[in-house]
Amino acid sequence: MKLQIRRNMMEDVEGLHNEYPYAFHHTDMRETTVPWHWHEALEFGYVVEGRLKISTTTRTHILEKGEAYFTNSNTLSTVENIENCILDSHLFHPVFLGGHFKSVFETKYLNPVIQNKDIDILCLRGETDAQRKLLGKLRLLSNLQSQPDVEFQTRSLIGDIWLFLLRVIQEADSSVYRTGAKNQDRILTMMSFIQENYAEKLTLEQIADAASISTRECLRCFRESIRQSPMDYLIEYRVQVAKKFLETTDLSITEIALRCGFNSNSYFTKIFHRSCGKTPNVYRKELQSLETSVFG
Repeated sequence: MKLQIRRNMMEDVEGLHNEYPYAFHHTDMRETTVPWHWHEALEFGYVVEGRLKISTTTRTHILEKGEAYFTNSNTLSTVENIENCILDSHLFHPVFLGGHFKSVFETKYLNPVIQNKDIDILCLRGETDAQRKLLGKLRLLSNLQSQPDVEFQTRSLIGDIWLFLLRVIQEADSSVYRTGAKNQDRILTMMSFIQENYAEKLTLEQIADAASISTRECLRCFRESIRQSPMDYLIEYRVQVAKKFLETTDLSITEIALRCGFNSNSYFTKIFHRSCGKTPNVYRKELQSLETSVFG
């Protein structure tokens, strides 16, 4: 699975189309990086093997083999491999179950979850009967995807899963929900500003002004939400963009450095090596060597 992240961190979910707004990804997390992102799609993730860490702006969870998570629409999150994790992800736009605008399916069953700002993520560990049944349905849903012509069965199974999710939410203690919706709105605004202006010489004051808050509040918001400073996030994002340039263009290293907001080639190389464990030149040469071996 390769994520396509827009400049406002909104992920274009691979395989999700208007005519069939559901996508299934069977992913070796050892080979995939999932940066901070969000999407309109609702998501169920099932840990097939190993262990993973999923984080939102308010909490971090460790999930083991046989456990799963649900992330709500428009939730800022990141997923990281801990130990040999294989992940089955089921993503679907709310219209997949809701149908037409203001249908009973949307207003009675979907909106109470999607519009609940206190729900960002739920972990499903099989602790209750509803959770165990939901996990079983997720396994069936994954197995179904290897067969042809399963669109109706897929939607039917997701409908069953959603009803079990409503039971899980009803039975859960409110402490499993988030409390930082305001923080997420602010962090989304500031991260969007960074991603729109990463090539410029940004200051902490400019990032804070984007959300109409003080620099002190900006620092607190970043540290509490994504556990890093605004400037560290800016540098991390610049490296992500640089990797895309290295992968998809023939631009020189110096040109890429300047386009990504680094004021010198040497500083760019130093930061890139610290982040990726190799220089930009080596990174590009390894990609070219891999492409030659695959296609050559």
